[in-house]
Amino acid sequence: CPDVKYGKRIHVLPIDDTIEGLTGDMFEIFLKPYFLQAYRPVRKGDLFTAKGSMRSVEFKVVETDPEEFCIVAPDTVIHAEGDPIKREEEDSKLNQIGYDDIGGCRRQLQQIREMVELPLRH
Repeated sequence: CPDVKYGKRIHVLPIDDTIEGLTGDMFEIFLKPYFLQAYRPVRKGDLFTAKGSMRSVEFKVVETDPEEFCIVAPDTVIHAEGDPIKREEEDSKLNQIGYDDIGGCRRQLQQIREMVELPLRH
């Protein structure tokens, strides 16, 4: 999509339960290899998993500049300072998503309802 701009900066924070017992520089171990020359698109609120040092750490995109979404280019500044995000906060937000949040998939949603919901009711 040509409208998505390269990001000037992004702010990401880890999810607390994925960094238990972890020491060292998370930027160098996880974020730098994940974004290096990958031109990854990100959106504010996205969750992603970065692997490094025989572990996986889940991160959340807290802020992007320009707003809402951008592509992380080699010159994008990546901030990772701050307190980790609590898993409970993220899980409670997932429960707020419903069928109405998924656009353009009416036929597929109807098939899902027929396969999952109808057998549960009858």
